Amino acid sequence: MPELDLAPADALQDGDMRAFTAQGTEVLLIRREGQYLALAARCPHYGAPLEKGRIVNDQLICPWHHTCFRVTDGHLCQPPALDNLPSYPVRVAEGRVWVQVPSKPVAAADSPEKTPTALVGGEAPPPHAAAPDARTFVLVGGGAAGQFAAQTLRTEGFGGRIVLVTGQQEPPYDRTKLSKSYLAGKADKKGLPLRKLEFYAEHQIELVPARVTRLNQHKREVQLSDSTTLHYDALLLAPGSQPNLLPKLPGHELAGVLPLRTAEDATALRQAAASAQRVVIIGASFIGMEAASSLADGQRHVTVVAQEAEPFERILGPKIGRAFRNLHRRQGVRFKPEAAVAALEGENGRVVAVRLESGQRLPADVVVLGVGVRPATDFLAEVLDLEKDGGLRVDAHLCAAEHIYAAGDVALFPLPSGLGQHRIEHWRMAQQQGACAARNMLGRPEAFTAVPFFWTQQYGKSLRYAGHASSWDEIIFHGDVRRLDFLALYALNNRIVAAAAMNRDDDMICIEALFQQDRMPTPTAARKKINWNKLLEQATPLA
Repeated sequence: MPELDLAPADALQDGDMRAFTAQGTEVLLIRREGQYLALAARCPHYGAPLEKGRIVNDQLICPWHHTCFRVTDGHLCQPPALDNLPSYPVRVAEGRVWVQVPSKPVAAADSPEKTPTALVGGEAPPPHAAAPDARTFVLVGGGAAGQFAAQTLRTEGFGGRIVLVTGQQEPPYDRTKLSKSYLAGKADKKGLPLRKLEFYAEHQIELVPARVTRLNQHKREVQLSDSTTLHYDALLLAPGSQPNLLPKLPGHELAGVLPLRTAEDATALRQAAASAQRVVIIGASFIGMEAASSLADGQRHVTVVAQEAEPFERILGPKIGRAFRNLHRRQGVRFKPEAAVAALEGENGRVVAVRLESGQRLPADVVVLGVGVRPATDFLAEVLDLEKDGGLRVDAHLCAAEHIYAAGDVALFPLPSGLGQHRIEHWRMAQQQGACAARNMLGRPEAFTAVPFFWTQQYGKSLRYAGHASSWDEIIFHGDVRRLDFLALYALNNRIVAAAAMNRDDDMICIEALFQQDRMPTPTAARKKINWNKLLEQATPLA
């Protein structure tokens, strides 16, 4: 590898990090305990500039989606990235910092927030030496949880058979892109898969496109839709969710009435919207609002019909919901709040209008169903005790029954700190649960303690959310919600249980770390302006 003259030997103080460019290559230089470390400067997930992140203990945290890398060598510690962060040899000589980097770094993934200008390299965490193993682990679901569980099993040294029953023809793909860059036409289908097919072949992970139709706990077998039967020594149930299709709504079967859950759905919607002048979105969920953001190109008339007064009202509160509604209105999106759909009207088998219970008729060439999802667990109903919403209750180790684990959208799991059992539909959390379940399947007991974290991005504006608040006593605001520059803290029973923010990336890294350590301030203290960096330093000294 060529050696680059990167920076003066006194370029950084201890604890600092900064990106430097030499001969067209961007390198993140870190000074730690008097020594220099060099890593790729961009996150391999979506190309975020890591110098805007933060080092907490021994981990470098991405500012956008909170991927965590071990600072000493770039080892992947937490998703959503799938790969290690490349690290480079460093030496200090003649008053300069010299770094060896590959001559051709690999390009970073396309960013949904901004296009990265640098190049980075990355590779999956290398597998531990795998001893021969006669066991078979079956993973049901080709989403975030199943894919990351399969990867984790190999990197943790499992040498047995891994069968990933995807239930889809495509290999596991990045579902977060569907309602954002892919629907907006800024990403193509080639950019959707999480891994190339060669990855699964190399790691001997069998991809089976069938669905599971029956589970036999006594025999430890699953029956597939292609009539084959698989025996398992351990089973992971991560089938994800299926969209609500409003089967009782008159006209739901008309052409042009489309859900948005799968890559196939997104492709159909993208094709239908290409020639559509009027789009009506039923539901102000995150999927619905992200779809509105992607489809509102100034040419189409986009209308959102919502039961709530404001979008995201039940999750984020009315004040933040109102700010998002105004953001959409500035882009030409129209809202019909506190409205109910009576019927979908059609001509020649295609939808032409949405009729509200008020009698108002909204012309529509395409109707998007964004009315939520439900766990895809129908095939388990006669075997396991499901919750009323179709969820599957698990213990702290994500175990649902003997030899059976669950992760992702279907798992009703206990939050740490005694906050009860919850089912949380977050992409990163599904990945984290997949990794945790994999280690438990291997007989390495590990309680799931990760802090829930998700993001949404609309019109280039990003909101981050950490913790979980299904209800709250009050929301403490700092900053200006109307200007989309704020921090919101959700208090319940005299505890801060969640936080949402826009334009406060560094604060959110600190807050997630404080949640993880159970060191968040009281609501009384949080009403005052807080230096979150200082508070985190007091809780756990930064490395």
